[in-house]
Amino acid sequence: MNIRSLFALSALSLALAACSGDDSGTESEATTATTTSPTTTTDTSSTTDTTTDSTTDTTTDSTTDTTTDSTTTSSTTDATESTGETSTTTTTGGAELSCDAYCDLYLGACGDFSEYDNKESCMAQCAQWPEGTLDATSGDSLGCRIYHATVAESTDANIHCPHAGPSGGAAADDAVCVDDGAPACADYCSTYFQNCKDGNDVYEGDEAACMDACKMWYAGTDADTAGDTIGCRTYHAGAALGDPVTHCPHASPSGGGVCTVG
Repeated sequence: MNIRSLFALSALSLALAACSGDDSGTESEATTATTTSPTTTTDTSSTTDTTTDSTTDTTTDSTTDTTTDSTTTSSTTDATESTGETSTTTTTGGAELSCDAYCDLYLGACGDFSEYDNKESCMAQCAQWPEGTLDATSGDSLGCRIYHATVAESTDANIHCPHAGPSGGAAADDAVCVDDGAPACADYCSTYFQNCKDGNDVYEGDEAACMDACKMWYAGTDADTAGDTIGCRTYHAGAALGDPVTHCPHASPSGGGVCTVG
């Protein structure tokens, strides 16, 4: 083998070695890039998207639902309370179910028929009556009297003012705001004249005078032993059988400090 052949073999060996080194480097770089780049990119993107979506959806839904429910409940409650307050104020035709309102209404509408000396006496009488309701048109109650005083103000005072007074219409022989079975003047006068005689008889035997006085009074009930009522006077007229000196004054028109108001 000559020198030229040796040089040729050496050059070939170097070329083969160089090619082998290039392939190894390329393969290593490719492997590294494949392993690192996809893994990093995929993991980061997945984590970021999942966290962001979950947080945003959960927060938004929770806030919206809670706010909506709270607002609806509050609005409904307020409306109910407002309606309740409005219904607890009982009025009709501008009138209020109270003695103060009744006396102002009656004294204004029924001045020519007034059975009261003034508002104070009206208030004292009114305090004896059952309250009733404002839609009552008959029966013993404040509500019935307010109704008729209201009608008297705008229509026929001659008819309705007597109904609105303390006697409930009995003073005009047309009892309307009076309960069925209430104490009656006929019973009172009959009992009075039986047990209150001579100096104890303030009517001096005049039955018409007794009936006229009695018709102006509030009927009350049979159980009354005090108060400005027919019932109270009838009770004491009966009790006068055993003690006329004590009970006949109570049974009289003045009430003797017992059958009175206040």
